[in-house]
Amino acid sequence: MDATDRAARGGRSDAALVAAARKGDREALEALLARYASPVYRFGVRLCGSEEVARDVLQETLMTAFRGLHAFREQARLSTWLYQVARSHCSRERRREARGGVAVSLDEEAARVVPSGERPPDEAAHARKLGAEIRDALASLSATDREALLLRDVEGLSAEEAASKSGIDVRAHKSRLHRARMRLREKLDGGDT
Repeated sequence: MDATDRAARGGRSDAALVAAARKGDREALEALLARYASPVYRFGVRLCGSEEVARDVLQETLMTAFRGLHAFREQARLSTWLYQVARSHCSRERRREARGGVAVSLDEEAARVVPSGERPPDEAAHARKLGAEIRDALASLSATDREALLLRDVEGLSAEEAASKSGIDVRAHKSRLHRARMRLREKLDGGDT
């Protein structure tokens, strides 16, 4: 395959790549997995609360996609299916932790690092404190409320897309989102006193 074919493949739709991957086109499968690795990882970090768990969730999600692409029903978007798979793996991890597995703290060192060394020390300290308050407030939300908030306010999905990824109707999603925002606001306002 020459460079122009590879460039054209990068611009192909999900549906075209899925069809090619189902026929054994390994490059089409790799293009799909590469296209969704970052969004699924970000979703996993925010939903599961840990980079380490998110890496595991990403790996499990991509393996599920690799093994189960033939079972993907094209009634929904591929991204919707992948987010549902990731949510399922994250839920499984939370259940494992609840049964006595190792709990992963949202206060890991990597979560407290300020990306820019250029900030004045007081600004960096304030950013760390604010980041910790936001992480704590997010962690205090139920998993369903946190998911609704992350899909809309962090991932930037529409209400319809977020509802579809959560497997609920739009009205239920909007209700969860409103509840999550109110609870988050209460937690953050309470942290100022």
